[in-house]
Amino acid sequence: MRKVVVLFWMLIPLLSIDAFGQKNKLYTSLEEALAAPADSVYRLDLSKQKLDSLPQAVMTFKNLRELHLEKNRLTSLPDNFYFEDLRILDISKNKLENFPEALCKVPSLRRLYISKNKIDSLPDCIGNMSDLIELDAWFNPIDYLPESLTQLRNLRSLDLRGMNFTNEFQQKWQEKLPWVKIEFDLGCDCGG
Repeated sequence: MRKVVVLFWMLIPLLSIDAFGQKNKLYTSLEEALAAPADSVYRLDLSKQKLDSLPQAVMTFKNLRELHLEKNRLTSLPDNFYFEDLRILDISKNKLENFPEALCKVPSLRRLYISKNKIDSLPDCIGNMSDLIELDAWFNPIDYLPESLTQLRNLRSLDLRGMNFTNEFQQKWQEKLPWVKIEFDLGCDCGG
């Protein structure tokens, strides 16, 4: 009996290592992810896949914590885009013209990368993204920031480089978000 107990305690760390390893596995193709049990896919990288839309199969991975969709041709995300535990989403370098408002309903999102798209404003619902720590919106034609950004008390980094904001605009937002490191380009005298 003692040998069984000793063997049991020796196997526990091995089981934990395997479970931990599964959560750290980065699937780099949809085919690879679909070959695994759907509830064991935590990290998925579909960048540089020439995707025009998000494959519906991605929605079956309900435990996703990290999703990379950068450098595709996405113009939108589906309205049913929802992952309860999603912490990192990279949709930079796509063809998005509007901020995907479905993201405002993802409660756990901490890092959101939307740089180098064609997004011209952030929606008011962004204030609902209470866990957001980092928002990289670099090089979008954004000309409007909603007051609801001030509700993001966990936000620490906001990248707004590549946009022509006046010095007055920049100063105003620095004062509104003193807990956030905001990256702006040099202010312009561009009347807005």
